[in-house]
Amino acid sequence: MEPSDWQTKLSSFKERHLYAYNNSSFCDVEFSVMDANGDKVTIPANKYVLAISSPVFQAMFYGKSAETGRTIDLPDCTKEGLQEMLRYFYSDEVNLTGSKVLDVLYLAEKYMLPFLKEKCEEHLQKELKPEEVFHVLPQIRNEKVEQKCWDMVDSDAERAVSSESFLNVSKEMLCKVLGRDTMSIDEVVLFQAVEKWALNKLKEQGLEESMENKRAVLGEEVIKLIRFPLMSQKEFAEKVLPSGILKTDEETELTQFFNGTVPRSRSFSNAKRGKSQVFLPKIRFDSIIKPCDAPSQCFGVPEAIDFKVNNPLSLVGVRLFGAKGSTYDVTLALYKSDQKITEISSALPTEDEETGDGVSGLFGAKGFTYEKITQISSTFPTEDEETDGYYGFTILLDEPVPLDPDVVYTIEATISGPNFYHGKQGKTTIAFEDMVITYLDSRVPTCRTSSQEGQYPSLLFRRP
Repeated sequence: MEPSDWQTKLSSFKERHLYAYNNSSFCDVEFSVMDANGDKVTIPANKYVLAISSPVFQAMFYGKSAETGRTIDLPDCTKEGLQEMLRYFYSDEVNLTGSKVLDVLYLAEKYMLPFLKEKCEEHLQKELKPEEVFHVLPQIRNEKVEQKCWDMVDSDAERAVSSESFLNVSKEMLCKVLGRDTMSIDEVVLFQAVEKWALNKLKEQGLEESMENKRAVLGEEVIKLIRFPLMSQKEFAEKVLPSGILKTDEETELTQFFNGTVPRSRSFSNAKRGKSQVFLPKIRFDSIIKPCDAPSQCFGVPEAIDFKVNNPLSLVGVRLFGAKGSTYDVTLALYKSDQKITEISSALPTEDEETGDGVSGLFGAKGFTYEKITQISSTFPTEDEETDGYYGFTILLDEPVPLDPDVVYTIEATISGPNFYHGKQGKTTIAFEDMVITYLDSRVPTCRTSSQEGQYPSLLFRRP
């Protein structure tokens, strides 16, 4: 039983509000929802708090056709999602973990809660991993987050289709994946993921794992979307033929293709995937120093690097060093920084005189002109697994930024958090197929980063 004078022990409105929520005080309505076990439970609330938080609830409880009953059934909501929405109403705080974020996002859209919706979107864009996209995609109703998911599928398709969540996608979703031209993945890896999907469906249906059943559960549409001609003859012989999912005439057609004979019919596309693929060139450092041995950070001074490309590309994102189990507050900006930019009316030339902090104009690169193209400020957790010998994280830009050949661009990031990994023995040029990325010492003030060392192990690009 709650004490009668609890209000006298809580100094802030937020504390008193949250206390009332946690103890179901003064409640005059309750919601009936399903819990994780599929059982119906009731969650109490206060009409006044609901109404001042959402115009939908205002109309529901105080409109012309207001609800008069005490219990309201919400069959499309989960207990966990509703509790988090109510926590947000009472405290302005929300705990977005696991699949709960999708439940909360659904409620934020349903009850017209733009600020809670924004929190959910930010969480998904920062925290989502390739292994989780196929858990999110079938449920998401938000275009912005859905596009982020598909971008992640394109850029890290192997991790995405090798995940447990991929095994549970619908056949419709499977066809969407197989129909994509923009994925960066070896076709044999994609085939193996599809075969695992089929085996999982047979297990769910209690059917024997026979060749006939595998083909039946996949269906003609799925099989025709696999681009077998993109495989090597060895991959086809070792991975596809033993699976038994192809008919004899299909095997003959593909065998003729691999042997250089023109088949009578062409059942399978040989269009390469990744025409506009996102790709991550190899790391630019030959040596990496662990955070405990790395130089100290210059707090408040950004890490900056200049770069240019030899062919038209779009910058999709940036890889940054972190430290295991750490989180970083990052403000990252991209500038077009070349003398050619003086032709752009929105460009800002650097000042002739130094400012009070010893910096000339925008960056301190006297005589050059700069245009800010994009900026992102957010909190980023370091990934759970090592990549190329370091713990780091990826910052994806809101939109891919087109890059002109042979024009110098500047990436500048102010990073707050624990000491991070540090690259050494940097390569000034990184080649990827017909693309060459050239790294240059930045013309702006920078802490520890240069073409030879520091941050920015790699950048993410997309072909136009």
